[in-house]
Amino acid sequence: MARTKHLARTKHFALVCLAVGMIAASAAGWGQTPVQLKFSRVVDLTLPVESNMAGIPGFKIYAENPSQVSIIAAMTEAQKNMLQGEGMTMGKEVEINGRSMISILHIMTHNGTHIDAPRHMMEKGFPVDQVPLGQVAKEGVLISFPNKGANSSISVKDIVDSGVMLGPDRIPVVHTGWTEKMWGKPEFWSQMPYLEPGVGAYMASKGVPALAMDVFPEKPLWRGVKVEPGEVWQGNHLALMDKGIPLIQFVTNLSQIGSGKFVLVALPLKMKGADGSPARVVALVE
Repeated sequence: MARTKHLARTKHFALVCLAVGMIAASAAGWGQTPVQLKFSRVVDLTLPVESNMAGIPGFKIYAENPSQVSIIAAMTEAQKNMLQGEGMTMGKEVEINGRSMISILHIMTHNGTHIDAPRHMMEKGFPVDQVPLGQVAKEGVLISFPNKGANSSISVKDIVDSGVMLGPDRIPVVHTGWTEKMWGKPEFWSQMPYLEPGVGAYMASKGVPALAMDVFPEKPLWRGVKVEPGEVWQGNHLALMDKGIPLIQFVTNLSQIGSGKFVLVALPLKMKGADGSPARVVALVE
């Protein structure tokens, strides 16, 4: 009996050593150095996904494809009534099954907090399930514009004058506070700040791994901002995506990050072949 237990312990130890060895060998093969993350806070930078999230005004595709989080099964009538009381959307027929609650999600890939993959604007761009996760899980840096409010814009000069160093090691995060303050209000879209043409090309020239923002990345045509002659409306998208740089749009709660170092983690759903995806975005703050 004792010999059997000893052999079992020896076998378990050997398997653990083998597993650790394989992981270490894999890490060496990948050319990666183990990094110990140190953070004291996790800040959620993600807008809630819910039914009837406001999309871009005047864009037919948003109007015809409203977001829905619908309940299709509940455990009991009491649970169903509770969910209705919370304002949840009920499916046409809600099954009362005595076992589990089940819901379904219908959402455009560009509503709420989301990631644009190159395929969104580039005919042969790679899809969202092929976005290298190392580009969207990396140290971030805030580029803050506290005085940029309604109907304002952010230019290349504004970015340069911020003094923030840009490069391949950090994800720049454009921070105006707009999404945090205005999401869910009519003014969110009607007075939306935006990135001026050229910002995308400037960021791409610096080799940034991704670009995150709480404003719109192009001129807001829906509120009357005009494209100049010879100007391509989606120029910022194209400049970034041509270099394989994803956009992380409509992050919120950026004021909660503070002035310390942080790692931005923006993970899209692994939607095969898709042009973009809703994302859960967080900041791991030291």
